[in-house]
Amino acid sequence: MISIKISQNQDRVRLWELAKARAKSGGVKLSGCVASGEFSGKGITGTFKTQGDFLNITITKKPFFIPESAIKSKLQAFFN
Repeated sequence: MISIKISQNQDRVRLWELAKARAKSGGVKLSGCVASGEFSGKGITGTFKTQGDFLNITITKKPFFIPESAIKSKLQAFFN
């Protein structure tokens, strides 16, 4: 399991709308709301939850050949 903590110093509703648009165009299933939800796509599944000024992401499944650093980098870009 991989955990990522991303600082969110922008309007969360705006970030949520951007994430939904990116998910749709990238073939990623994204469900939930601004506060919490789930995502899956390209062999990766996980959950997210807003806590204070941070978004906590937990990867529950990933292909063994994709490095953790690559996943973290993509998720930070996706949710920011």
